[in-house]
Amino acid sequence: MSRRSGKFRRVLSRLFKERQIYHRSDGVVHFISMSSKTQIALAVIVGGALLWVAYASVNVVFKEQIIVAKERDSRIMETTYSKRLNDAQRAYDDVSELNQIIKQNFDETMADISSRHQLLQNMVERKASIDQGLDALAEGLSEAGGPSGQRPTNGNRVMIDVTPGEPTPRQSRLSAARRQAVEQMERQNKVAAPTGGASEAIKSMNEASADLYTEQMLLLARLEEKAIAERDHLTKVLESAGIPVGSIVTPAKISNTMLAQGGPFIDLTATSEADAQFYFHANRAAAAVDELAGLYTAIKNVPLSSPLIVGRRFTSGFGVRRDPINGKYSRHNGIDFAAPWASPITATADGVVKFAGTRSGFGRCVEINHGNGFITRYAHMNRISVKTGQKVKLHDKVGELGNSGRSTGPHVHYEILYKGKPLNPRRFIEAGRYVFES
Repeated sequence: MSRRSGKFRRVLSRLFKERQIYHRSDGVVHFISMSSKTQIALAVIVGGALLWVAYASVNVVFKEQIIVAKERDSRIMETTYSKRLNDAQRAYDDVSELNQIIKQNFDETMADISSRHQLLQNMVERKASIDQGLDALAEGLSEAGGPSGQRPTNGNRVMIDVTPGEPTPRQSRLSAARRQAVEQMERQNKVAAPTGGASEAIKSMNEASADLYTEQMLLLARLEEKAIAERDHLTKVLESAGIPVGSIVTPAKISNTMLAQGGPFIDLTATSEADAQFYFHANRAAAAVDELAGLYTAIKNVPLSSPLIVGRRFTSGFGVRRDPINGKYSRHNGIDFAAPWASPITATADGVVKFAGTRSGFGRCVEINHGNGFITRYAHMNRISVKTGQKVKLHDKVGELGNSGRSTGPHVHYEILYKGKPLNPRRFIEAGRYVFES
């Protein structure tokens, strides 16, 4: 180590020998003596300065390049970010557009479904109200039983088959309605098949809507079928009692509630085939329900029950008979039922008491106006329980069975007058039994 150090000092001594620098100023010579150490110190200072200058120059150059590189990288990053942002914005716009398309289709689909549902709900509720009334009437008539007081042996139901069965099974018609609805929706969805990114979502929505449409069409078909069946049964029942339906039911052009409507004209030709078919069938079903409602309103006021709901005995029929007092043949415009003294006599349908008092030959008597030309008469009472002008319902008590007037024993004389003409009450009671007994 000392050998290397000595060698280094010798090299420095040769490089930095002691020097003297002379200079003349104003005729006087001056000199500056510079030792080796001074020279080395100056050399170090100068070298350090040169290194600093070199470092500073290089640093400036490289720093500028670094700045340029950073700016370039920044521009690249900014460009990349902007591109990604634009891509994201386009993707967002695409998604928003798809969502808008899906929302529009969803809103349109839900509007159609809601419109059909509301129409169906109103129709079903109306039909249910009619059925509830028919059930109540069925229960009341079954309570009275047949002309001789016989009760149903197998329970009640609203209707029984009074005509032969239909040649076309019900299930076949419903299957045909289902098939028609499915085919309509398939054609509609095929024509309006969606394209683009929203196609799958819209396709799934359309399939679900098609299934619901099919069920709504089936509900319409069932509703129309049941309304027509009940309408036809009620018609047959009234005819079995000898009452032409047209004489007590207002024609559809007046009573049809479908005509009691208003609102803007909506051209069904501008709608889809499926919607047009739905409203076509809905109008048919509504017309059937309207006809059933008209018949129900009329039949509520048709006297189809017996005036006695207690045990009784049929004692005299309608038409020509031998008079029980003088033995001569005479016309009997009603039918007679015998029962225990003071048995309750009840109204055979809804109506308003037209007369409550005493009539010659009838004794204590009550007459009820049921509307549509029907009047019922209850005679030979022991006591009257109603007043003229009083409203009564089916099986409301109007008096008590007795023996007043021209009578040979406790009984009730019961008549039905239609527009002033006497009809056979037994046919009406049998008709009530046929409708509501199974």
